[in-house]
Amino acid sequence: MRKLLNKLLVKFGLLIIKAPTLLTDKSLTTSDSFPLALTEKVTVDEATDTPENELFDIFSADTNVHKWHHYFDIYTKHFEAYRNYPIRMLEIGVFRGGSLRMWKDYFHPDSTIVGIDIDKTCKDHEIADRKVFVRIGSQADPDFLAEVTAEFGPFDIILDDGSHKTHHQNISFGALFRDALTDGGCYMVEDVHTNYWLKHVDSEDTFIDLSKQMIDMLHEPYFDRKETDFRHGHPDAARHMELSYLAANIGSIAFYDSIVVFDKKKRVLPKSELR
Repeated sequence: MRKLLNKLLVKFGLLIIKAPTLLTDKSLTTSDSFPLALTEKVTVDEATDTPENELFDIFSADTNVHKWHHYFDIYTKHFEAYRNYPIRMLEIGVFRGGSLRMWKDYFHPDSTIVGIDIDKTCKDHEIADRKVFVRIGSQADPDFLAEVTAEFGPFDIILDDGSHKTHHQNISFGALFRDALTDGGCYMVEDVHTNYWLKHVDSEDTFIDLSKQMIDMLHEPYFDRKETDFRHGHPDAARHMELSYLAANIGSIAFYDSIVVFDKKKRVLPKSELR
């Protein structure tokens, strides 16, 4: 019955929710395993300084860009390594075009920057002679995403700054991570604080929920195993395992305030050694 109700709510553009306590009463339930000293309320002051990095300087020199200040150190940490050679980047969400120009000025001049948006006027922000392209379509349409990937991909960086609706974030990740992102690439979803805002939660699982599940998937090789199954030279050591695609291709997951970052890397089995 609940699933049917959820589908009806989605159809009429209303809120779908499994009604987690955190969203409904704005409280945070914490495990009793936490000492009280770690969960007591403390005062956090407002930010008074601006980021000190090149990307923020580029951002500050342009207009029609909306970004949270604390994102810039995160961008720099994860994107700096991609600046020394031409890359292909997909940004979900064009808005007023400023971020496309920002990325073009930040990365190697021969890089290809592709933005997608459902707003047809965003096509005006394309700068084809600078390898900045815009395609119009929904981030929740796997066929459209496949077309963009076929035309421009695979991508070294995919940045989801789209609608921030949870079902859009989920569908885009599911459609893009495997076939549209290069091995060694970076998939970043920003503004995931919207997963805690009722008007953006329109799926049974939020993207934060899926990200938490992927922490377990990252550790899938160890399920129902023991250390000697990985020990170098041990007769019981496994040579092969059947793992989910995500377990076999996520190198790391990083959580920040409002951002989750996935580094894609084809994995080999972990190995221990007793010396």
